[in-house]
Amino acid sequence: MRRLLFLAMCIVAMLTAATSCQFDHTDIWNEMEQIKDRIETLEEAVIKTNEDIVALQAIVNALQKSVYVRSVEQSYDGYVINFSDGTSATISNGKDGANGTNAPVISIKQDADGNYYWTIDGEWLMVDGEQVRANGIDGENGANGENGINGKDAIAPEVRINEITKEWEISTDGGVTWTSTGVVAEGKDGAAGSNGTNGANGTNGDSLFKSVDTSNPDYVTITLANGTIFRLARYDESCPLFIIYAPAVAEVEYGKSVEFTVEEANVADYMVNTPQGWRANYSENVLTVTAPAKDLCHYDTEGVIAISVVSKAGKSSIVKLNVVAIEMTQEPEPELPYELRVLTFEDSDARFEPYYLDYADNWSGIEITTWSDLVDNPQYGGPLTYGDFMSAMYTWWDEGNTELAHIFPDNYAYCYWGGGHAISNYWGEGFSDEDRDRLIAKYYGEDYVANNAGNDQMLGWFNLQLMTPVPAHSGDNFVVHYGYKDFLSYVENLPELYFADGQARVIDHMYVTNTSYTLNQLYNGVKSEAGNSFGGSWEGLTDEAWLKIVAQGFDDVDADAYAEPISEVEFYLVQGMDVVTDWQKWDLSELGAVAKVRFNFLYSDEMGGRYGFTIPGYFAYDDVAVRFDK
Repeated sequence: MRRLLFLAMCIVAMLTAATSCQFDHTDIWNEMEQIKDRIETLEEAVIKTNEDIVALQAIVNALQKSVYVRSVEQSYDGYVINFSDGTSATISNGKDGANGTNAPVISIKQDADGNYYWTIDGEWLMVDGEQVRANGIDGENGANGENGINGKDAIAPEVRINEITKEWEISTDGGVTWTSTGVVAEGKDGAAGSNGTNGANGTNGDSLFKSVDTSNPDYVTITLANGTIFRLARYDESCPLFIIYAPAVAEVEYGKSVEFTVEEANVADYMVNTPQGWRANYSENVLTVTAPAKDLCHYDTEGVIAISVVSKAGKSSIVKLNVVAIEMTQEPEPELPYELRVLTFEDSDARFEPYYLDYADNWSGIEITTWSDLVDNPQYGGPLTYGDFMSAMYTWWDEGNTELAHIFPDNYAYCYWGGGHAISNYWGEGFSDEDRDRLIAKYYGEDYVANNAGNDQMLGWFNLQLMTPVPAHSGDNFVVHYGYKDFLSYVENLPELYFADGQARVIDHMYVTNTSYTLNQLYNGVKSEAGNSFGGSWEGLTDEAWLKIVAQGFDDVDADAYAEPISEVEFYLVQGMDVVTDWQKWDLSELGAVAKVRFNFLYSDEMGGRYGFTIPGYFAYDDVAVRFDK
């Protein structure tokens, strides 16, 4: 596509050279900019059409498997629909119809056999005289190792614009061969579409979708650009829920087993269908998958494990896991001169001696014997993190393991609103304003939400300050950091990790992510809730926005608040529209051997207000690895 722009520029340059030196170049350069904008529009149309094709296939597969819509998240440019089997479909709003790309209309239509097939400009998409199916089929295992669910003829086509002919082309074999649609990617200007999608139903073909309607409590209605309507049932307590936390394609070594965590609810019965030679067993939220041994006579190298689940109410759905058998040929990793000890915050790994937080529960005291004992309840205003904060301290120590320790810093009080690292196990999917009351009800009770309906002062996201949108990186527990120090902050002492035995060590890495509270404010703006403006005017993400954590290393465990760090390492939580919403590994080894580490935030100008940092200063971390010499 860029070669078209280069050719256009060459032609314009030759025309310029052939004219008088008094010639005004303004019109030519304007024309070049228009050509550049036109080509960028074509490229964006190709990308968006292919993304919409993938989303549309995910939707019809959800229909075919009878899975339910668990949540609908509205992002800055569209919707993310999350299904009860853990899959999702991302639908983006259309672009402005001006300078339309005149694309072919690709869509899906149900035939008499009950299956959905791809169409192009209203006609069936045909390959070798047969319709191209969009959804999988329930049934027995197919031939050539293909499982009957999501069989081999269920295809998501791809499109492109031919650089020479400028015609839209389509491929149904993964881009190996391409067929012209006969539609030239230039022509009529598209008309602005309806329902706020800006051209989704225009002639420019910017979107396969016309609208997403979430107003009905029982189902979500999706209308395609060609008028086809899909209704997807919403999840409720009568539906089965079965989510397998696994990669898109699970690789399992021949003859070996791999365990995957499962989130389950309302499942009365289930049935497992596996490819030939494979075994799959489910028990107590763990799915164990065993690949066939290589010496078997007959087995499938790859395929789909399909699990049919049924609720007590008789509602059902099918959850699938793509698997492939692999042979481990990699060389063993060289032995390192150190061992890694990991602070997991899991009760099974707790080695510390029991101790008391004397101030808790109105000075009745709470004995701490496991990491879970340090999880406060409620999250906001709880007895552990908001106790007798003038004289008491929330503290923990990974004694006998990494030796890392933490104590709430003294910022005119020992309280979480002054900063600290609190143990948590709170998590729940979703961080939009629509999710807020549902998540508060989960941990504060439905009566609390009902009694405070419409009162953002009582139902603000700050009630969920210890929550992440994903489970812990491992196990159940993790840590939530709160606290920052900038030009207007009242904070003197930043929250820190230190080695309780005073020894300097290398912290190899930790896993970090954003909290739900922070994500809500990042996407929706700090004025989305009463009383949470933080003195700023942040209205939501922009391409220029950025937010990062800074880890500062110190070689003296007693270094005060004004000591200069010996090293620093940074990690971006936000880079423009790229926002961390899952666990990411943060390499801290470049800090070198340190006695303690302090954490702070740095941010782009628009995230600041008259009182400094505008965004809630939280992040979560888990599985901190420390190097110990052998």
